[in-house]
Amino acid sequence: METIVDEPQWLRTASWLGCPLVGAAIGWFLQSIADWVVSLSWVPFKGPFQLVSDIPDPWGPIAGAGAGLVLGLLFAAAWAHERLIVKVTPTRITLTVKGRTRAYEAKLQAVFFDDKELVLLAADGRELARQKSDVDRKAVAKAFIEHGYPWHAEPPAVK
Repeated sequence: METIVDEPQWLRTASWLGCPLVGAAIGWFLQSIADWVVSLSWVPFKGPFQLVSDIPDPWGPIAGAGAGLVLGLLFAAAWAHERLIVKVTPTRITLTVKGRTRAYEAKLQAVFFDDKELVLLAADGRELARQKSDVDRKAVAKAFIEHGYPWHAEPPAVK
């Protein structure tokens, strides 16, 4: 039996759809925003805003929306690349992040979150893994407990 803890499917889908749409919407209005910034007397470095403001219609909003769409896709890809996937079985823990998968089969002394980092401590006290993640803490705790690992709600005291 294997338990996989990952971001929910709705969040993964929303990131791939939402980030490009939000980027395109911001890009569509970028020329209007640039016009407004150029009209402010106290803003330094108006040059880049003036360049955007001077793009003729309808190319300004279209180019802005296209650039925003691409930037949104790049942001969604970076988000997907950075997310942590935790697979737990009774004999192995597999952590996948940034396209790299690491498996751990050592006997563990403790598994816990230290702030936003998932930490695996070997039986001899060595730190096997420390991985930053926004993964659901309750789901991770449940997965480790169900498979018989020594889960700690708080970082254990150092001996």
